[in-house]
Amino acid sequence: MDVKGTSGVVPLRKLLLLVLTLCAIFSVSLSKVNDTNDQILNSKKPQPNPAAPPKSHDYTFHFAMQGNVFPLGCYTVKVAIGNPPKLYDLDVDSGSDLTWVQSKPCRSCTPLSEYYPYNPNNNIPCNDPLCMAIHNNCPPPAGPCQYTVEYEDGDSCSGVLVRDFISFRLDDGSIMRPPLGFGSGVEQKPSQHHYSSHVKTAGVFGLGNGKTSILSQLSSLGYIRNVFGHCLSSKGGGRLFLGNDKTSKSLVWTPILKDIDHYRAGPVDLLFNGKTAVKGIEVIFDSGSTYTYLNQKVYKALFDLINNDLGKKVQRADEDHIMPICWKGQNLFGYFKNIILNFPKTSSRFILIPQSYLIVSEHHNTCLGILDSSKEGIDGDLNIIGDISLQDKLVVYDNEKMQIGWTPDNCATPPS
Repeated sequence: MDVKGTSGVVPLRKLLLLVLTLCAIFSVSLSKVNDTNDQILNSKKPQPNPAAPPKSHDYTFHFAMQGNVFPLGCYTVKVAIGNPPKLYDLDVDSGSDLTWVQSKPCRSCTPLSEYYPYNPNNNIPCNDPLCMAIHNNCPPPAGPCQYTVEYEDGDSCSGVLVRDFISFRLDDGSIMRPPLGFGSGVEQKPSQHHYSSHVKTAGVFGLGNGKTSILSQLSSLGYIRNVFGHCLSSKGGGRLFLGNDKTSKSLVWTPILKDIDHYRAGPVDLLFNGKTAVKGIEVIFDSGSTYTYLNQKVYKALFDLINNDLGKKVQRADEDHIMPICWKGQNLFGYFKNIILNFPKTSSRFILIPQSYLIVSEHHNTCLGILDSSKEGIDGDLNIIGDISLQDKLVVYDNEKMQIGWTPDNCATPPS
């Protein structure tokens, strides 16, 4: 779904807000990342044969992540696509299914150093199962499968589904390049929403639970388990894995509710400083959303508790418009208490320390990174746990056991 400072794939997916700078230019200092990319780009060209993997469902694919919550507003991975492969910075989005890359020619697209070279020979036809997974009206059967991704804040992307090689590095250092389906984006329509910004990456790496996601495709082809996890560092960067969860860490788990669009969990009781704000809500875990969004009723209940607890200890910085709510000063984290998402059915607790819901603005003020979704152009009764609240936790999405788990972690360490 992607709330980048706000956003949704068919029908509710990318909410983009406050992406102030290109995520694509956020650099990584880890030599291991550069070595991996060089290894992928310089490896032998694949043969055009989508043969089944030799060892089914036992692979794990690792990615180093770049980006941050503020000021970039997104976390990305470099994905090698094509033959020969080229690297593209894609926004990691657990809230949408379809992976897509900006292509030439493209209308209203983000200026990039490298666009995906659209080739009509790679078109996915209308009668392909991937095409039928996104719409049921695509004549003629052998014609190209056109798509439109409409995001909640009004942002949209249109293009054609294609199938091409995508490169993955295995644990033993070898490279695998299965042919996978994704979108070749040819038109972008940016939203006019105040906190929204046009996509500043080369595209989106969709990891939702639908049939068109890269995760689902790799699983159905027998390469990996239908599992992935991310670890977003508050210091910038992080790591992502697809497939077997080989971590030795003990995770806290809660069931994923049946939802064709999102990783939704609940019921959840929301507490601040031990006091209950609301009970029995549902939340969506969405790595594509920069901030955390609560519906109007939930937001008001939580903010009232925060505001009453602060009292006159801090002053509002109404002149700082980087976020709707800011307080004067950048060393205020000690004044704020933990927010707890309590899952009573599983006795699981998702704890948000102040660093998991506050940012320091460029004006050196402390701002609330939880937003009222009704004021950000998000319809419905949604409560979205975004990047800011997912930081410094290993979060694992297990589509086979239908559960989501988490544990605190040092996400600044590189992928194994």
